[in-house]
Amino acid sequence: MGKRKYGLAVAVLALGVVSASAALASPFDVYGPGARSTAMGGAQVAKPEGAVAIYDNVAGLADEEVSIRVGAFATFGDAPILLKERPQGYDVPDLGSRSPALPSEQTRRQRRDTDSPDPIYGVNIGVVTDFGGTRTRGGVLVMLPTNGLIVQRTHFADERERYFSNQLHHEIIGSRLHRPVIELGVARQLTERIAFGVGGTYLPGTAVTTEAYVADPADQSEVDLNARVRTGNQWGLLTGVTVALPLDLTLGLVFRQGVAFEMEGANDVQVRGIESSPEDSRQELNWVPVFTPSSLRSGLAWARGNLEFSVDGRYTFWSAYVDTQGEDPRFTNTLEGRAGVEWTYSEETRLRGGLGFIPTPVPEQTGRTNYVDNSRLLAALGGGHDFQFGERAFEASWFVQFQHLLLRDTDKEHRQDYPDCAPGERALCDEVPDELRDPNTGQPYPEAQGLQTGNPGFPGFVSGGWIGSVGIEVRY
Repeated sequence: MGKRKYGLAVAVLALGVVSASAALASPFDVYGPGARSTAMGGAQVAKPEGAVAIYDNVAGLADEEVSIRVGAFATFGDAPILLKERPQGYDVPDLGSRSPALPSEQTRRQRRDTDSPDPIYGVNIGVVTDFGGTRTRGGVLVMLPTNGLIVQRTHFADERERYFSNQLHHEIIGSRLHRPVIELGVARQLTERIAFGVGGTYLPGTAVTTEAYVADPADQSEVDLNARVRTGNQWGLLTGVTVALPLDLTLGLVFRQGVAFEMEGANDVQVRGIESSPEDSRQELNWVPVFTPSSLRSGLAWARGNLEFSVDGRYTFWSAYVDTQGEDPRFTNTLEGRAGVEWTYSEETRLRGGLGFIPTPVPEQTGRTNYVDNSRLLAALGGGHDFQFGERAFEASWFVQFQHLLLRDTDKEHRQDYPDCAPGERALCDEVPDELRDPNTGQPYPEAQGLQTGNPGFPGFVSGGWIGSVGIEVRY
């Protein structure tokens, strides 16, 4: 028992050691990468603009002017997770040394609702260069959060989270968005009508092993530690093509490879007075605070006169997703649609708008797990204005975006018999098996009969609300 207890303490410390180099999923995936793209609902696969093309469709760099852009943005919203009132009679009882799970009365934190995701404030920087030629362009796109460069958090999606926060967490729009973004790309105009581009999105990788020596199992404050940390580099492939078609149409196709940030390693715990082999005292670590799945995207744009219309479709392979604990949540692949318009109001001014629907990949959570996510309706407005500063030409752009989270009301399933909480069990499970017997009487414990669960999502929860972003950008 003492060995497991100290191993847990070391695991928590190991998480802190590697957090300085962690990376979480991109806010571009949820809010957008730049002023024009965000204002047009993200429908930019066919005709992206500037360095933002590295994200929307890297092939779009091929006919871009050499430029520098700097922007600032902020996110906001009201999207809480509200827990339904817990009925009496389901608490985990205290059976002394026979308790297979932590008694409810010993839970450190009260079960509670979850607030809206924390806001993000950040700056975007994009650069496009022509390498001194006419048919090839390269670029870099960087986003830096200003209110905490990196925020990292893992959590369990079932009853185990009672031992920690004892609340539910947004799976896609939560803390995983607090991270910097670095994307690079190069594109070439192959023919008059066809351009091709390739690039990459960067994530660091980390492996950590900690060694701990516990001199006194009764004193948890005295632990000697050593750590071995190894960092690496991971790249997710970006490819795209644009094709100019008749009737003022442009077709765009994009593949974005999935990329994950995984923290691997182990805890090697040695406790004085407890003999164990290195294998017995070794605890493997496998956290995946980020998993951005692969996606295929296609878009069509039509431009004539002072109007440009664009539509996008995105197919995302969420079925390959793993959660922060490296477990398979069995998400489903999604197909989302977006549309945008740009109206050239005058020679200097353009107005933009966009709509979108982003379905959730998260199935109904009526069983053991509590993955929280909502389908979203997106609407955005924005504009761009050209101006001169001395002899230099600039464009200033702005956007406002809102996303409505469709209400999701979840109730846990009711069953005649609840299975035990074994690894891999998907149904709402019993933390204290009914067949558990009192060693003194040989009879089943009366308080163990029926369902006992500390699952913070039981008996159900409601999620919804809205999120949004606002930003400005200047391009030179």
